[in-house]
Amino acid sequence: MTASSCSIACIFVFGILIGPACGTSHAVTFSDTAIWTVGVGVSYPDLTITVGETLKFVSYSHHDVALLHAPMSGTHWDLCGMEGIPSNNFTTVWAASEFAGNAATEKHYSPPTCGDFYIACSVPPHCAYGQRVKATVNNADGSACSSPCLDAACVTTDSKLTMASGTVHDVKPAPNSRFWGSTTLYDALTVEIGDTVLFQTGAGYHDVATVPTQAELNSCEMSSMTLVADWDFASGMTSAACNASSTCCAGTTCGLSGSYVTYTFTAETAGDTYFVCSIGGGSHCQTGQKFILTTNAPNLPPPVTSYANDATRWHVYRFLVIVGLMLGVQLSFTAC
Repeated sequence: MTASSCSIACIFVFGILIGPACGTSHAVTFSDTAIWTVGVGVSYPDLTITVGETLKFVSYSHHDVALLHAPMSGTHWDLCGMEGIPSNNFTTVWAASEFAGNAATEKHYSPPTCGDFYIACSVPPHCAYGQRVKATVNNADGSACSSPCLDAACVTTDSKLTMASGTVHDVKPAPNSRFWGSTTLYDALTVEIGDTVLFQTGAGYHDVATVPTQAELNSCEMSSMTLVADWDFASGMTSAACNASSTCCAGTTCGLSGSYVTYTFTAETAGDTYFVCSIGGGSHCQTGQKFILTTNAPNLPPPVTSYANDATRWHVYRFLVIVGLMLGVQLSFTAC
């Protein structure tokens, strides 16, 4: 047995000991920033603040900010229906028209008194889908709330001032909101070869596409985009455009799970992939529905040095091969 063949054997043995690489699963998730949006499974945790502090809403013209009135019966959230919120049951804080259509706009609301404030988007059916937040406002001295404002009286000119100082609280979705949607923001994601990336979205509302360059990602230019997943609104199944394409939702990469339709991307080649939603000719991309996926190159083992003329090291290598093979037999059945 030559030193080079020993080297090959050693690499083989250590490959057995290490075992097969198990790919990691990732899900496309909102970035941890303030954003006022809607999506299947997206919710907003309750907030507790102090009188004089401010709530920050960052959004687009697809949404508004509305303060719900106290209901005659039931809870505030019972006012949220698939047709929206009855017009006599809320006061607009910020209208949809006061947010920009293709750029994130920041708006502030400082509740004028202590009390519980139920805030939602009145655009149908966004409140019913979870675009709502309860803010409990306490007195600074910890005293009981004895004179809270009511309904429309809670929305004043002063309450809508942009605060340059003081405490401002981000209104943002609960952590790990795994929804592929527009009017939201996504961080770049780095994975390894063999990893998978799951897109969860609503059928008919969004698709998954790629563009060839970062410049096209930045500008949301869709002329050279490749559609990789699309779904029919009514059935949740892949659309005719995808059914006619061998590269679109190939195999079982598209599915239906609960309220979501899903697409699973497997990272097979090192480099950057530029994901976008192509709906609206790039309008969804312009409101944040895009990100860069970086797939790392595999870590190759260092070159093996030949020790053909060193008898001692040769015997050490041969011993390691024997021991490794013995252990390898025991570990060869270890599954991912």
